[in-house]
Amino acid sequence: MINKLKKLWEVYRKERYQENLRHVMDHKTGLTPAEHARILAFPEFVPGEASLFGQPFSFSHGPSLIHSVDEIFKEEIYKFTSESPTPYIIDCGANIGLSVLYFKRLFPDSEIVAFEPDEKIFKILERNTNSLENVTIEKKAVWTEETTLEFFSEGALAGSVVTDFSNKNDIIEIETVDLKKFLNRKVDFLKIDIEGAENTVFFDIADHLHHVQNLFLEYHGLIGEPQNLGEILNVLKEKGFQYYIRLAGETIKFPYCGEKPSTFNQQLNILCYRT
Repeated sequence: MINKLKKLWEVYRKERYQENLRHVMDHKTGLTPAEHARILAFPEFVPGEASLFGQPFSFSHGPSLIHSVDEIFKEEIYKFTSESPTPYIIDCGANIGLSVLYFKRLFPDSEIVAFEPDEKIFKILERNTNSLENVTIEKKAVWTEETTLEFFSEGALAGSVVTDFSNKNDIIEIETVDLKKFLNRKVDFLKIDIEGAENTVFFDIADHLHHVQNLFLEYHGLIGEPQNLGEILNVLKEKGFQYYIRLAGETIKFPYCGEKPSTFNQQLNILCYRT
């Protein structure tokens, strides 16, 4: 009887220990395992609120939040060093603000300008960044000039001025800014994740890249248009950057077998830096 009670107690103790672990926050991602699982199971495109680093954080799409938290906080894809305690950071495609929060945790005294054109996503970005100091957010898309464009709103990470990747046909009109105007001083980190529009914007800002110390460029090969990755890499080399390329998303598994991509023919993260 005593041995049986000891075994039951041991099972109970282990179960309690495992349950307690589910509520211990991961110091890198800011999520507990229980919160991670809850958000991942959240209905798609239903807005919600997470507990991130012990603070409320709004989201528009649970699975996208988890994907971005893992990429930005766990893998630290934007991690960089700076001699200045107040680096100047430009965030093109800020979405709901996870990248802004990461930069602020990395450099609390940094100066950040962030752009997000989708009005619904921008409202979430506004809530998530309103307590952060020295952060300017603009409800605009970066472009080659100041104008208005049609924008395909997706509701999570794939809003674009280029094409309707989600096939929702949710078209809104947005304002744009000329990105070149923000590159007239030293930029410690320039993040460009603008769902295909980089194919136009990158070449327009090429002559201003000498001001940029570190550049993150998510490259999307557009279906039906010539691939220009080679030209982009040549410009980076010409402007004095070293670069490292990572796969951002699998788009074709069997290119030799005539497989056709459904969104992009390539999706790459290009990490550009100076030595």
